[in-house]
Amino acid sequence: MIRSLFLLTFLLSLTLSAQITSETIASSVLGKSRTIDLYVPEMKEGAVDPLPLIVVFEGHELFDLVVTNVKFFSKIGYMPKAIVVGIRQEEPYQMSRDFEIDKNSGQLTSRSLDFKQFVRSDVVKRLATQYPLSNLKVIIGKNKGANFLNYFLLDGSNLFSSYIAITPDLPAQIIDPLLEKASSTSKQASYYLFNSENLPERQQNKITFLGNELKNIMNDKLNITYDLFSFPDEFSSPAYSIPIALETVFRIYQPISPKEYREQMLSDTVIAHSYMVDKYEKISRQLGFQKTYILNDIMAVFAAAQKKSDAESIFVLGELCMDQYPETMMGHYFNGIGYEITENYKKALKSYERAYSSEPIDFITKEMILNKIESLK
Repeated sequence: MIRSLFLLTFLLSLTLSAQITSETIASSVLGKSRTIDLYVPEMKEGAVDPLPLIVVFEGHELFDLVVTNVKFFSKIGYMPKAIVVGIRQEEPYQMSRDFEIDKNSGQLTSRSLDFKQFVRSDVVKRLATQYPLSNLKVIIGKNKGANFLNYFLLDGSNLFSSYIAITPDLPAQIIDPLLEKASSTSKQASYYLFNSENLPERQQNKITFLGNELKNIMNDKLNITYDLFSFPDEFSSPAYSIPIALETVFRIYQPISPKEYREQMLSDTVIAHSYMVDKYEKISRQLGFQKTYILNDIMAVFAAAQKKSDAESIFVLGELCMDQYPETMMGHYFNGIGYEITENYKKALKSYERAYSSEPIDFITKEMILNKIESLK
C-alpha cells in the first residue's frame, strides 16, 4: 500500500512541469528580487470561474508536494481546481530573515514585516489582478513558517481564510494573542494545527498546549482541527499533514457520500432535494464560489426520492436538469417519474416522449425510455 502511494505521487509529479512556471518578482517592498513557482490548472477557454489560491512557504521544498495533492484531489472531485504559489526560500539564512521574530516581544521584526507585506502585495494582490481568485485563500507553512502564518491571522486583515500550521516553532508570547483571536474572530475561517510526538520536546510541548486550548474554544466562525502524529518528525510531517488538511478544508465540496446518503438523505425528516441545495449553499458560503450540481449528487437525490416516493424532489431535479443538462433526457425523464408517482400518467407519457427525442445520459437510454412509453400506452 505504501509503495503504491509513493508510486502514485511519483507518477503525478511527472505531469507537473507542463503547468508550472517560475517567476522572478522585482519587489519594491524588499528592495530585491524573489522567485516564486506558480501552478495554474488547465482552464477552459474563456472560463471566469474563481479559483482558490494556496500560498506555500518554503516553496523550494513543499511546492511540488502541495501541487501533487491538489491535482489528485481536484481530479477525483474532492476539491475544485486551485492555483498554487510557492515562495522559494532556499538561499542561506533566507528563512531566518523572512520569519525573524523579536526574542523579547515575540513580534515580527522590520525584516519579517517587509516579507509579510511582500506576500500580501507582491504575491497575493498581484495574482488577484492576473487570475480570477475566489475568497478562499489558503496559507501553508512548517516549523518557523507555520508560526509566521499566525501573524496574518492576528492582524485581522482576513487576507487568508484557511491556515495550515505544520509543527510550528512557536514563541511563548504568541500563544495568548492567538487564543484571544481564535475566540473573537467574526469571519468564517479554518485553522489546522499539526503536532508530532517525534519533535524536540520544547517545540512539541508548546504545540500541545496551544492545540488543547484551541479545542476548548467555542466560536462557530472558526473551524479548528488539531492532529497529533506519533512518528513523523519536523521534516517529514508535511507529507502526512498536507493531504489531511486539504481534504478537510474542502470536505464540504466532496460529492455526497454513501454514508451521507444512508444516514441523512434516507431519513424521514430530510427532503432529498433540500439536502443537496443546502449542501451547495454551504459550499458557496464557506468556499466563496458556486459549485455546479454534479451528476453523482443529482443521482443520489433521485435514488433517495424514489425510495421515499418524494415527487416534489424529483420534479425539482427535472427543472434543474433541464436547465443544466438541456440536451439530455434527464430532465424529462425525472419529470416522467414524478408524474408516475402522482399518478398523472398522461403527463408522464408526454414527458417520456420528450425525453426520447433528447440525448441519452448515464443510465438513461433510449431503450429504457421506450419501455416506459410502451408501458403507459
